[in-house]
Amino acid sequence: MSPARGVIAFLLVAALSGCSLFSTREPEAPITSSGTFSQPDTPEQVIENIENAVRELNTLNYRRSLSETLDFQPTASAEAREPVFASWDRAQEEQYFSALVSAAEMNTGHSLTLNDRSLTLVSPTEFVLDATYVLSVNHRRTEAPTEVQGRLQWTLVQQLDGLWSLETWIDQELGPVPTWSDLKAEFMK
Repeated sequence: MSPARGVIAFLLVAALSGCSLFSTREPEAPITSSGTFSQPDTPEQVIENIENAVRELNTLNYRRSLSETLDFQPTASAEAREPVFASWDRAQEEQYFSALVSAAEMNTGHSLTLNDRSLTLVSPTEFVLDATYVLSVNHRRTEAPTEVQGRLQWTLVQQLDGLWSLETWIDQELGPVPTWSDLKAEFMK
């Protein structure tokens, strides 16, 4: 090696050792707002993830549980009364849930209780959950109900990546109490 190349190599090594290019960086703190979410390898995990997302009001995990082609069918009375349901899709679903989360920020005691559950195999890649629900969200909007009830039918579909998500959601009334459709409509106003 010529003396000039030796000097250049020495200067290069000295310059690199002076910077932190090869030093170990400090580990980043874990993301604490990720909430409770399991990889949706089964339809049951999607149901559990949605229950957790509602309880924790976690928009990311709620969104992760929905199919890209989500089809929401509101109650018959909500559909007749609320024009917002004419073109409801995944974007509206995310918008409603984000508005709900904002209105309930800093409050606790949110829950989704599913009763009378029946999970039916339709095909190896499709299950249907039929259940009654009670949804409680402690938000600050006085015009919207804090508790809604009804019957839901969720079609859970395995996607091409092998993971499951909520594809179709049918909401039904059970008497004169406000339903999930009513809550969604209020948070889209």
